[in-house]
Amino acid sequence: MLKTKRTEPPVNAAVFIDYENVYRALLKQRTNVLRCAFFEKLRKWCADRGRRLVRTVVYCNFDIRDLHESYHQSVLQNYGVETVHTSNQGKNYADMKLTIDVLTSMYSNDNIDEFFIMSNDKDMTPLLNTIRANKRAVALITTGDAYNPAVCEFADTHVTFDEICSEVVEDRVIDRIADNYWRGFKSYIASQLLQHEETGVFGHQGLTYVLKNQIRYHKVMQYELASILKDLYDADEIFFYYYTFKDNEFVGFAPTERRQELLDKELIREEDIIPDFDLAGEVEILYSEACGS
Repeated sequence: MLKTKRTEPPVNAAVFIDYENVYRALLKQRTNVLRCAFFEKLRKWCADRGRRLVRTVVYCNFDIRDLHESYHQSVLQNYGVETVHTSNQGKNYADMKLTIDVLTSMYSNDNIDEFFIMSNDKDMTPLLNTIRANKRAVALITTGDAYNPAVCEFADTHVTFDEICSEVVEDRVIDRIADNYWRGFKSYIASQLLQHEETGVFGHQGLTYVLKNQIRYHKVMQYELASILKDLYDADEIFFYYYTFKDNEFVGFAPTERRQELLDKELIREEDIIPDFDLAGEVEILYSEACGS
């Protein structure tokens, strides 16, 4: 007679994130949750440790310019993440709302076995104590090194953002966004070359224009779209050149596979090609601007 192997039931876990805190900490490190694939890796990290994510909630002022312009709240909701918009509610509103929601969930839902609180704020100490006092496990997730180590003593488990992001996942949202952009960009250049054959008109793709106008369509921040372009540039998939429009000089770019065709059609000149374009510098400028917003 075959014996059925008994397995432990998964631990139901809920994650509550002081997202604005995380967002600003990552900005200083010149990265963001999309590039880090944090939510994909969080699911895998939890699954590998017998945790089943039953709820993930983030608290943030989504009116912050780069988040608002890139429809970041919608991106998070596509991850299956609940978003709480905390604009114009006062400095500590996000902490208060997070605390109230955690306590409400704890007192009304017996199915949540473990609470993950993601914040660097030392004011979370009373909440961590209350969760433990109610016989629920609590884990603290911190980002970077801007946190008080003493706060970690009030949690059953301390997990770092980097530890979660060390997970390897195959399907990343940012990769799909990058692939989408790349396909669309190549299609645009192909259509412009066809248009040039028919009408003699060619629409160059300007870097500044793309970074200002494509972020809403692709739902990424300017610095992240610039980072996607940097990845393409580092892989020699695109090249940059100068072009003139209405007596003003701009920086344009095109697929490397089309470079010779553009030269042959005299749409660009060899001397206009920029051999070592500082795209990393452009990414840094955009991150710096976001940090100052």
